[in-house]
Formats: sequence, structure tokens, C-alpha cells
Amino acid sequence: MPTYRTLTSNFPWALDRLEWPVTSEVGPGLAGVIATGTRVSWLDPSSGALAYRGIPIERIAGEYEFEEAAHLLITGRRPAEDRDAFNAFRDRLRRSRDLPPDAVALVRSLHREVHPTRMLRAGVSALGCHEMTAEDELSGARHWRELRIIAQVAALVGEIARHRNNRPKHMFETGHSLAHCTLRALRDDEPDTRDVRTLDLLWVLYADHGLDAPTFTSMVVASCLADPYYNIVAGLSALRGPLLGGAGERVLAQVLPLRTPEQARLRVAEILASGGRLAGFGHRLYHIPDPRVVVLRKELAAQARRRNRAELFDIARAVEDEALRQLAPKGIHVNINFYAALLFHLLGADGPLIPCLYAVGRMAGLLARVHEALENPRLFRPLDRYVGHRERSLPREGAR
Repeated sequence: MPTYRTLTSNFPWALDRLEWPVTSEVGPGLAGVIATGTRVSWLDPSSGALAYRGIPIERIAGEYEFEEAAHLLITGRRPAEDRDAFNAFRDRLRRSRDLPPDAVALVRSLHREVHPTRMLRAGVSALGCHEMTAEDELSGARHWRELRIIAQVAALVGEIARHRNNRPKHMFETGHSLAHCTLRALRDDEPDTRDVRTLDLLWVLYADHGLDAPTFTSMVVASCLADPYYNIVAGLSALRGPLLGGAGERVLAQVLPLRTPEQARLRVAEILASGGRLAGFGHRLYHIPDPRVVVLRKELAAQARRRNRAELFDIARAVEDEALRQLAPKGIHVNINFYAALLFHLLGADGPLIPCLYAVGRMAGLLARVHEALENPRLFRPLDRYVGHRERSLPREGAR
């Protein structure tokens, strides 16, 4: 694993060295383009280094609760540096979980078979209608500062889980964390400390990872000075697809039917031989193992053992081993979604709910980046390159 010394010495894009305008070769999907500078997180695809506000992710994972990681990302301060400020931040989040009755009613008016991401998108839109008035400034600056949207999204996800299982509205206890209350809403029982820590771990690892599609989409919307509710709806729309947030659903669909490691190896070989794709493998940035996987693989082993589901971990390892035997020479490795999906499953989530749980974690990094961008707002307006026909003449009237 990369050390802190290695991480800080490999900082080629540090803000004090970056001079605008930056020019770069433009690849498909804006590959290779530097769209902005940030102090929020550091991601180095060549070494796998990932740090939040200069702290390596290996030091944060398992040590910070999600609320602590969110505070670090958004404010740039470690909770221990100003405990009173962190306590105020945490209390504000926890008080924000009481959703407007109209927003809850809208979610519950939807058929329980509607995909959870659509319910979440509708719920966030409803929150915007309730929270924003005609007199509010278009940017929603006050709402960005108050950070209510983080806890509101977590509460909506819990409410969606209960609606899909035909359970009544969940009453939040203000003294408990976002992770504790989300698990309580999801499973309708009192979660134990280890499960709460596991959900916190997942959210911390998903909190920020550069300008992936949901984050970049939200950054574009934020650059228009739109309010948080427009912004989150846009980000959720980008998250939904099978190449990103939807990958967890596909992981469960591929892995859960398998009964033995040998069956897993045969199924992987069959999928790859037919030209199919394995969910949870490959990454747009990494051609080396995703560093977050090491943490989650270990956590899955522990959680599966606790639940007498050790065979699930053995099957997952068999899938990974057989896949890497064929794919690693091509630079394709397992990514965070593979083991995360199986952990969400053990915590009580079905496949369709996984993108919503992913979204809760990503709220922290998204808000941190928007806060940063609003310090000096700049409208995103990239250029395109025309590759169509050269100049053409109009046919004469009546010409065939």
C-alpha cells in the first residue's frame, strides 16, 4: 500500500503548481482532460494512491465514521481539530432527517415495483419543491451551507426501503448516526455495532473518487448556480446506469446464483469465453488493482464468517481469481463495486437498492466539491471538435 511519504511526493497536480489555461489531448469521454483543480481529494491512477484532504484512505477507512469523513471532506478539518465544530456539524445532519410529510407521501404514492433510484430522484425533487420558495435565490446558497441534503438523502433511502417492504414510516432517533438509522430503517431491527461500522466503511470509501460521472454531472449543474436539489437529481441520473451505480445490481445477479467455488470458476470462464462482461471488473482510471478493494475484501470475509455465510466469500474469491487469471494481463482488475455489492447484500439490501446506498456516501464528496467550486464559480463550457461533412451546397429547388 502507498505510504504517506510516497503519496505527498507524487502530487504533480497540486494547486500551487497548476497554471491556467491547461491544454491536453482530448480523448473520448474527455479522457485526459483536467477540468478543474481541487483540494478535496487526491487520486493517482498510476500508484493507486487515494487521499481525502491529504490523509491516505488507508488511514481513514475503518477509523472514521461517515459523518467524520463528510466533515473532513467538506470543511478540510479533522474532527479532532475542533470537536465543538464537528459536534455542531453532526447534530445539524442528524436533525435534518425528519422529512416533510408531502415528500414522504409522494414516495409512498409510487408503486413498490418502481426502481428505487427513480423513487429517490422523485423524492429529492419533492424535497426541492418543499424546501425552496419563490423568494429563494436560484443558487440555493443557504441550502448548500446547511448541508441538509446529505441527511435528507439518507432518510429518503431508508424510507424507500421501508415502502418497498410495505412497512410504515420510520421514526428517526436523533442520538444515532446516519448509518445506524439507515440500517434500522432497512431491516426494521436494532443493528449491531459491527454492521454500523461496515456501512460507515462503505460510505467512507464511496464518498469521493475524482470526477466520475455523477460528480462531474453535479459539478456542471453547480457551475450554473442551480440549487442543491436540481444538482442531486442530475447526479443521481448519471449514477443510475449499469456502468457505474448499477454495477452492484449486476454483481448480485451474477454471483448469488452460484453455489460452489468450482461452479463460480466455470461460470466466469463461460462468460468470458462468450465475450460477456463481468460486473465489478475494470475501471476507467485504474489498470492496477483498485486500492479500496483490499479493505472491502477483508471486511466481506469477516461479515460472511459472522453470518455463517463463509461460502459466499469463497465463491467471490473464486470469481475474482478466475477473472484475474484471464483479465489481469489486459490491465483489468476487480473494482470497488464487486465486494461492496456483496457487503450491501449481507447488510440487508437487495440489488436495486444498492445504487441508492452508494449515493448516500457520495453526497459527502459531491457537496465538498460544490462548496469548493462556489468559492470561485466558473461555468463549465468545453469546446467540441466538428467531425462531420465539410461545406455542402443546398440542392436547387425541384432537383431530384
